[in-house]
Amino acid sequence: MSYDRNLKIWSGPIEANRFGPKDSVGSVLLQYLLETPDHIAQVCYQTGTELTNRQFASLSIQIAKYFERKKLPQGTVIGLCAGNSDYVTPLFLGTLMAGLTLSTLDPSFGINGIKHIYSISKPKVMFCDGDIYAKVRQALHECGLTSTDIYTIRKHIEGVSSVEELLNDEKDLNPSLYKCPQLLEGPNQVAAILCSSGSTGLPKGVNMSHAALLALGESLLDNESSSNLLCFSSLYWLSAVISILRCILTRTTRIISANPFCPEDFFAIVERYKVTVVMGPPSHMAMCLTSSKLPDSDLSSIVEYGVGGSRVCYSLIEKFKKYSPNAVFNIAYGMSEVCVIASSGEAEPTSSVGKLKTNIEVKVINELGKAMGPNEIGEICIRTQIPSSGYCNNPEATKAIYDNNLWIHSGDVGYFNNSMQLYIVDRKKDILKYNNFHFTPSSIERVLSEIQGVAEVCVVGIPDNCMGFLPAAAVIKSFNSTITEAQIYEHASEHLEHFEQLRGGIYFVDNFPRTMSGKTVRSEVAKLCEQLRNVK
Repeated sequence: MSYDRNLKIWSGPIEANRFGPKDSVGSVLLQYLLETPDHIAQVCYQTGTELTNRQFASLSIQIAKYFERKKLPQGTVIGLCAGNSDYVTPLFLGTLMAGLTLSTLDPSFGINGIKHIYSISKPKVMFCDGDIYAKVRQALHECGLTSTDIYTIRKHIEGVSSVEELLNDEKDLNPSLYKCPQLLEGPNQVAAILCSSGSTGLPKGVNMSHAALLALGESLLDNESSSNLLCFSSLYWLSAVISILRCILTRTTRIISANPFCPEDFFAIVERYKVTVVMGPPSHMAMCLTSSKLPDSDLSSIVEYGVGGSRVCYSLIEKFKKYSPNAVFNIAYGMSEVCVIASSGEAEPTSSVGKLKTNIEVKVINELGKAMGPNEIGEICIRTQIPSSGYCNNPEATKAIYDNNLWIHSGDVGYFNNSMQLYIVDRKKDILKYNNFHFTPSSIERVLSEIQGVAEVCVVGIPDNCMGFLPAAAVIKSFNSTITEAQIYEHASEHLEHFEQLRGGIYFVDNFPRTMSGKTVRSEVAKLCEQLRNVK
């Protein structure tokens, strides 16, 4: 890693691309699948179904050939709104092999959320789970997509076409003979439309090119092959794409759950399959700490735990590590708009998010756009070798986040120290003022998370006519915790500045409002705290 003192730009290691400019994601992943055809690619916890690389390749090609029979031109959007199951990864691969574009959504979205995303991406073919077929169909009809073909992936409905019907004509094909079509628009052709975090409202569709996904894949090749990897994310999350790419490229078995994350399933899966690698947001660890089953669970098989998606308090990792003593916890920082992991590193008490990854540039700017140096706080801007494709059908939002020099303005405030470690202070929009003193919720959260008995904490500002905002804390207790408001106030008075004191109150809650990707919706927590404050 290096730092240009004149331009004030930090750069990760520079490496030549391993994949060629004519490669598509589908062709590269197919090649890797066929090199070790008998390797177990995926295991589903609920059904016990095991699929080999050969079966993955065969199913994916059958789906690609179905799209070819429908004569769908390259770039046609295919919708996917489903939890994890046997056919989801083949649908992902088959879409990319055919040169089409996959637009994904989590099945927990309501009709308005589904309508919002698919009115933007406009899929010609839609795949969903049977239990949400009715709301998907209604949402598509309400946004004018009445001719979109809908297929169920599981929990099939009588009279509704299923994905299995697409697989009947090509069962005897030889995967090694299939050739993926060349991309008509080259490597910058859009491969997938994933969603932004949606932490400030409904998510936007982020265009991800084949080149960007291949660059992401290249960054994962340095990971050693592991026995298996567990990731609960649906394909709505970039972490699910990362887990698929990593498992195929490093020949690691991917463990999936057909159900959303819950601590009890997590413990059971880790114990049954002796899981070695876990990927997930910090909220999953916090949820585990609230479970009565955690003390009796054996998590000793985990040797790597990748944490990302939102800010991570080191104290949370310390608490969880007591139950997973062999795990190395790695923190990853990035955003869907960048389409790569910008930085990563082993978790440490200073809460650094590590050093920059290969072919990543970062600068830190102040409010006037001036580049800052080491230990100077400002907005983090990221640039990659692959030009961003922007937001799907949203030029105004694209212009707001991407500048003319291809820098992506993250909205995160942070800095580099003298050792070129990157630190995230907070989201730019979350920094508030009390009596003209700035306070950052994440800094207060970091201190409060140190308290034994606190599983998770979210700090917000309660509006005040005189002082601006009063710091307030919503707290989720750990299992069997007897922590009191008085103890938290005492810890705060000893470790926080006068303007960071919790004058807005402390409120114990069972859970936080979260986005579909597990991020805490701070604005909703603020409303909750205001309501609880008025009740007191």
